[in-house]
Amino acid sequence: MSNPGDYFYGWNLLYKTIEKDINKKDDLLIALVHFVLTKHSQFRCIGLGENKTLAEEEESSGSELLPDNWNADEHNYALRYIYDKLLYILLGLRTEGSIIITLLNVKTRKVSNICLSPDELVSDIRGSITKMIPSASQLTDRYRRELLEPVYQGQNKSTTTQTNTTSTTTDRPDPLRIGMPLHPLGQYHPAGVEPRPFGFPEVGRGDLDPFARGGHGNLLPFPSHPGPGGMQPRFDPFGPLPDRNIRPHPNPDHLPPPGFGGDYFM
Repeated sequence: MSNPGDYFYGWNLLYKTIEKDINKKDDLLIALVHFVLTKHSQFRCIGLGENKTLAEEEESSGSELLPDNWNADEHNYALRYIYDKLLYILLGLRTEGSIIITLLNVKTRKVSNICLSPDELVSDIRGSITKMIPSASQLTDRYRRELLEPVYQGQNKSTTTQTNTTSTTTDRPDPLRIGMPLHPLGQYHPAGVEPRPFGFPEVGRGDLDPFARGGHGNLLPFPSHPGPGGMQPRFDPFGPLPDRNIRPHPNPDHLPPPGFGGDYFM
């Protein structure tokens, strides 16, 4: 934060109202969460407890002050807040050497939590904010990022991220793609003809598709002059191609068996 003095403006007023109630370090950490919620996020505290039902009269009530007996329990804290007609519940649970602070959005059921060590963070329970909590600026930033944003601002961020992802999916490069995209701009493909996949050259394409641009492959082409009755089916001839002019009518005796001199093939 740019100016800690500006950020903590209003803390002294809150602290004066609860100073006589603070008797342990955990109280200061909960009070600082309350300050972040009410001063900088416009939450309003509507009382104590874990009741997840929001009464109609509570929607227009609430205060920036902590309610009476907010730290009466030695080990637990339970405070109810409202923002934009939505109910939030702040819980604090004292464990051995730590305190776990949880914030619940009752409507969305989103929950965030943070685990802190009061003995490491709190130096004193009397004095200025920087004397009591030397790392108050860093701690309030953690409250904002780890407690508040996941259940409050995080909802809007998630929507924005999904919208941007949808609109830019086609523009992102695919790290697994080899060669050009399937349908690069300006490339025309006739109807019924698929573009070559993954940008590979069309080697052997004709073996699978005789009509492909790569030609007929290893298969023999259609006759250039179809016979009577239109196009005839293709076949693999049993001799050399007639259009190559290589012995179109071979003599069956041109390779007699070895050791035989006569004409034994009638």
